[in-house]
Amino acid sequence: MTASSATKTQAARHWRPSALGLGLHRAALEIKLFNRDVLSLVLVLFFPILMLSLFGTVFGDEASIGAGPDGAGGITPAHYYLPGMLALSTILSGFQNLSTYVATERFNGTVKRLAGTPLPAASYFLGKTGQTLYLICAQTVLLLLAARFLFNVPLPSDAGAWLLVGTLMLLSTAAWATTAIAFTALPKSAQSASTLAVLPVLLLSFTSGVYFPFSQLPAWLQSITNIFPLRWTASALRSVFLPGGFEAAEPGGEYNVPVTFLVLGLWAVAGAVLARLAFKWPPQK
Repeated sequence: MTASSATKTQAARHWRPSALGLGLHRAALEIKLFNRDVLSLVLVLFFPILMLSLFGTVFGDEASIGAGPDGAGGITPAHYYLPGMLALSTILSGFQNLSTYVATERFNGTVKRLAGTPLPAASYFLGKTGQTLYLICAQTVLLLLAARFLFNVPLPSDAGAWLLVGTLMLLSTAAWATTAIAFTALPKSAQSASTLAVLPVLLLSFTSGVYFPFSQLPAWLQSITNIFPLRWTASALRSVFLPGGFEAAEPGGEYNVPVTFLVLGLWAVAGAVLARLAFKWPPQK
């Protein structure tokens, strides 16, 4: 064996794939495994559509929301609730589902077994985040299709509007995913994880302008909810899907999209730091 071939052999023995590459492979595996659980897949993907259908049915299909004294200029309930349902999908998949999945794998031994392999912790979390992003993208597409073809909701035709939607969904995914990973340090069992994750989702969904106009909440409750990403995501999405003039119903009479980016960015960074400190990856042996 020549010196050059010996060097190549030694390098091959010490070569390890990048954390990013392993994370992408892990994400593909997570998506494949989740797709095999057809019942969970259907429930997760179609829950926002179910909620939109519920509001559209209960409140009727008349263009009455925001209508003037002459009854003109209004939109249908399905049109009004579409941005809120899109925002809701980010916290459902990005926080509730992800935190439950990770906590379950902490307690059933999956994380411990993976830690015994060369898989880095970062790759594991990239895989989970990739699965979450896949679910949120699928939910978004299905919800938009349902809104357009089942409820006749007009969708934006401007490329800039769609770029804003895509950016908001990505940032929301990052903010909720990192927060969910940090949150998994709290539960003491897999059962308590699913219960604990529901509580913040339930409270925030009712206080963030998803189901009710945010400006109608008491000032003290608005101040608390202003801290969290869901309120800002819902408001920024309303700026895309609702007609002009509806910003008057927002606090201060404007959507404050730049503040939305700031809040989501801060939550993504803070969540990543907390996840790094709170989630203990078992030492590799």
